[in-house]
Amino acid sequence: MSESDYNRRLKDAVRGVEAPPSLETKIRGALADRPVSRSWGWLLAPAALAATVFAIATSFYHFGRLRYTPEARESYIASVSARVATLMRVGLGDHIHCAVFAKPPKTPPERIEASLGKEYSGLAAIAERYVPAEYPMMTAHRCTDHGRHFVHLTFTNGDRLISLVIARKGEGESFEAQSLLPAMVQSGIPMYQSGVQRFAISAFESRDFLVYLISDLPPEENMRIMTAMAPPVKDLLEKL
Repeated sequence: MSESDYNRRLKDAVRGVEAPPSLETKIRGALADRPVSRSWGWLLAPAALAATVFAIATSFYHFGRLRYTPEARESYIASVSARVATLMRVGLGDHIHCAVFAKPPKTPPERIEASLGKEYSGLAAIAERYVPAEYPMMTAHRCTDHGRHFVHLTFTNGDRLISLVIARKGEGESFEAQSLLPAMVQSGIPMYQSGVQRFAISAFESRDFLVYLISDLPPEENMRIMTAMAPPVKDLLEKL
């Protein structure tokens, strides 16, 4: 990982850390116990506070996030997922679980079709046609999270991720049934949008499937890719 990628990942992690409400009080209390020159104290205190907060957040990142236990990972996913609508959690949870945390090894090009299965033949080619060229495909596989089965394609550019996640609908599952308002309608397909922290989420549904594009891209770029990709993906899924 390059230094710039590392710095970006660190900044993203620090921004995503939710400090307990008592943290600032404790830090200020600790700083108050330190002798500070009368003439410079009013200038140094805010800088010292900021430096201390950053150091604590950095330590949390190094010794917490990079060494997440399975329980801590599930807690993080639940915390993030709670901020989006129920059906958006389906794709978001698999993206974080599989692409962000698990990081499966690269799928060799000759193994992509076999990894997805014959029924999804052509899906990888469709996705590659619309995902930016600077994001080559890293993995194409079928996975399971909390007993739910997914088809998952991941594209990477350095430390940045794009996931195409597809799941069969459960009983009664539908964006329309949950009264979610589409962000737009493209080629007759209602497109739904959400986001939390670094994750931009665009989604649509076919008769039997929920389809998500989740990435670190700006929300409008994520939606642009999804609206272009949606018609051929929907056509493929409705032939299954």
